[in-house]
Amino acid sequence: MIISPTIISLREGIEAALIIAIMLSYLRKTNQTDLRKYVLSGTIVAILSSLGVAIVVGLLWGIFEGPLLNVFEGSVVLFAAVLLTTMIVWMWNAGARVTQEIEESMKMSVVKQSGIGLALLSFSLVMREGVELSLFSMALVIQEGIQSYIGIALGLSLAIILGIGLYRGSLRISMKALFKWTSIFLILFAAGMVSYGIHELQEAGLLLIGPLEVWNINPPLLPDGGYPLFHENGLIGGMAKALFGYNGNPSALEVVAYVAYLSVAFGYLWAKQKGLDSLKTKKLSKPALNVTATQ
Repeated sequence: MIISPTIISLREGIEAALIIAIMLSYLRKTNQTDLRKYVLSGTIVAILSSLGVAIVVGLLWGIFEGPLLNVFEGSVVLFAAVLLTTMIVWMWNAGARVTQEIEESMKMSVVKQSGIGLALLSFSLVMREGVELSLFSMALVIQEGIQSYIGIALGLSLAIILGIGLYRGSLRISMKALFKWTSIFLILFAAGMVSYGIHELQEAGLLLIGPLEVWNINPPLLPDGGYPLFHENGLIGGMAKALFGYNGNPSALEVVAYVAYLSVAFGYLWAKQKGLDSLKTKKLSKPALNVTATQ
């Protein structure tokens, strides 16, 4: 079950790599390569700080047990789902302006504080991605087990390769298409996180609203005690659970939350895309003005 961790860490890693590549490319373009060390220093400190956040969250996880553990796990997963949603919305809205916004911030940093400003800028931008990935990693481990770390490592490795290729100019990929299709997957995954977080809180005796089981389509266990393919813990059912939050015997609140999240998220993105398409159509259909000079 490394598909979800790979895609999420790839997405987060690409965002961080893209930020660094934009900053380094700007310094190269403006002949200020001597300031690259500050960008890299801020990046390294941000990575180490993100690892510290991951360690602290992991230590907290080891402290709790019983119902408190369910509350902690449910809270972490729900909070991660909120962060994942804000990340999707931010990149969908600002994706086309990321390069311009970062370069404008760099101009201000160079003018005001020179190298220190660049270090702080790279630290803050990369730190945000690192903290998000730390929380996502914990949520993934809670849901899918420690094998999630394999997918996380794979996704980050791919992101580093892509980032180097983008900086050197040897790689040309459509960031718009990449973020669009990964956003669709991440929405499905975030809906599953919301459902799973509610499940954990209900296991702790909270949010006991409505029936705790609206259906049970999990096939019975095999004679040897194993799980059938379509059981939520089986091969196919387990993959659907990891990717899209499939649950063979959900509660009513889980179903409502899952459907509501998907409806709102996809409705929002559809409305935003429709608005962008409408704006493009207006620009294309706008007649050119004929200006004639008068003698």
